[in-house]
Amino acid sequence: MTNDVLVRLHLRAGVAMPSSGSGFEPYVGLSAYRREDATRFFGREAEAAALAHLWRNHRVTILHGPSGVGKTSLVTAGVLPLLAGSDVLPLGSVRRPSVLPAAAILDDSDPHAFALMSSWSPHEHPLRLSGLTISTYLRWHHWNPDGGTVMAVFDHAEELFTAHRRHPDGHIHLLDQLSDALSGDPPLHLLIVIADEHLEPLQRHEGMRTHMTSESFIRLEPFAVDAALEACRRPLVSCGRDLAPGVAEKLVDELRADRSTTVEPAHLQLVCEALWKSTNEKDTPIGDADLVDVDKVLADHCDRTIQEVARDLLDGDVDQLVALLRPIVTNGTDGEDLPPRVAQALTRGRILRRGEKGRYEMPARLVGPFLSTSFGRQQPEPPNHVSTIEAALQRGWFEFAAKQAERALRNSADGRSRARAESLAGDAAYLLDDFDGAIAHYREAAMMYATMRGTDRIVATFLAAIGRILVDQGAYQEAIRELRAAVKRSPEPVILTELAWALWYIGHESGAVDMLDAALRSGNNPAEALRVRGEILSDIAPQSALRDLDRVRPHELASTRAAYALALALSGDVVAAVRALPRLDADSDATTLLRTARVMKKAGQDLEAARLARRAQQSASRKPLPPRLTAQAELLIAT
Repeated sequence: MTNDVLVRLHLRAGVAMPSSGSGFEPYVGLSAYRREDATRFFGREAEAAALAHLWRNHRVTILHGPSGVGKTSLVTAGVLPLLAGSDVLPLGSVRRPSVLPAAAILDDSDPHAFALMSSWSPHEHPLRLSGLTISTYLRWHHWNPDGGTVMAVFDHAEELFTAHRRHPDGHIHLLDQLSDALSGDPPLHLLIVIADEHLEPLQRHEGMRTHMTSESFIRLEPFAVDAALEACRRPLVSCGRDLAPGVAEKLVDELRADRSTTVEPAHLQLVCEALWKSTNEKDTPIGDADLVDVDKVLADHCDRTIQEVARDLLDGDVDQLVALLRPIVTNGTDGEDLPPRVAQALTRGRILRRGEKGRYEMPARLVGPFLSTSFGRQQPEPPNHVSTIEAALQRGWFEFAAKQAERALRNSADGRSRARAESLAGDAAYLLDDFDGAIAHYREAAMMYATMRGTDRIVATFLAAIGRILVDQGAYQEAIRELRAAVKRSPEPVILTELAWALWYIGHESGAVDMLDAALRSGNNPAEALRVRGEILSDIAPQSALRDLDRVRPHELASTRAAYALALALSGDVVAAVRALPRLDADSDATTLLRTARVMKKAGQDLEAARLARRAQQSASRKPLPPRLTAQAELLIAT
């Protein structure tokens, strides 16, 4: 489509063409395209149509390719606009919601599943999703009585294998949940976007593999030359600008490495962005005289990124980082000498990527600029401590995150930035099992947010996080005070539920049930309140427990299955109770172990009951047995 034709179409629609000086940016640089950027996304039309077709027609579709090739951009700006009218959830990932303290995530919630559901419901308070599995979430939040398909994206799925996991096999729990959801209702069509190097462990998961076919996979390659020319030229048309004949060809030709037939999208964006910035005040076509030095643009990118990584991870020692990179570039070594954090940061910065057999390599077109660069020419941006801390927490670098949080607190003025730094410092302390430190930082954050308008829900979240830690420490009365204060500020159902657990721990079952009744009256997340009420009632009112738990089938959590089995046993159906028991493992919590022991006792298996009761007493789970259940365990052991 020519520039004149596009101008006529804009005028016919009554839409003004953005001028060169309007602030419109035709290129996005290293950022991913968003859905609203579809009008400047070119060069991937065929891939977008193919991916949309696969996604519509398969339960699982997997988009994979090398890091930085533009997978996210293809989905957001290329595919989503083709699916207008479909029930497509917002882009999902396993990055924890930044507004939520780590300690506020329930132990019953897989942290990856919780993060994924939170990203699928960005306008819902994350606390309302606590305790849900993906199947329950879809049933309660996206049920369509007409049986319509729910289409969901799991973006950056490689982070499932690289991000912090509470247990070494944590990624399996999320894949198990996704597999269950794909087998149930509502019908889920899941698009998984993943880097090549992590495709194989995804394929190895037995449950996910059952939903895959040979047609489920599509690999995204770098731009072919014609597609690169489209991506170079056509965004300028949206600004009423154009390239003189032959200019795009020269630019794309310079971006090809060693006469390759492809162009890296990230490199094209960097160079086109630089070209636009140097010419955006002009109204004439961009000609040969306007072309930027491609090698210099790429060298500046190397310089800037390497300085930032050295500043954040190597105490600013740029020479050390360059010395670590040179053998990879000149000798083809595999990068074993690179600290893992540094290698990951350079991969995110598009300086390195994983090649064949998992070896780190530098993209061929960057080798010349890297070797010719005198590092230190570019002044890096001032460090953004908050984003650095968030990234470190996501990747499990807790000690590093704690040090960065200390630095942020020293450099932050009072206000939201300092409150955010206190929150992140609390997260780092909590994940390092420094619970007293976490409480101190969360309390400081709560007090700072309390001085700001419209922050009651935020303050309540911090108070709830403090209450959860106190419950884990066995300080039940103090926990109840914090949780009551949280409820007073914001009676979120999950906070009422957490208060119910604390009351149950000290033997106030009636008060606990009152809290859960209030949570149910709110209408938010009824499945979780019903589940918890059923678990609490399982050994004091088994018939009521069965009614509640029958309403939240299937029972996806081991604690719920154990409570249901106990209620069955106490109601006289011991055979069904034994069949309903969960499979136990090394991570089973103390209460689940004890309820299983009680069912075994009812079934006449005294030795097994005693063994499980002893395991419950010795359990290292964060929530030990409450005092009254400890007595029950001792009784089972003695008999």
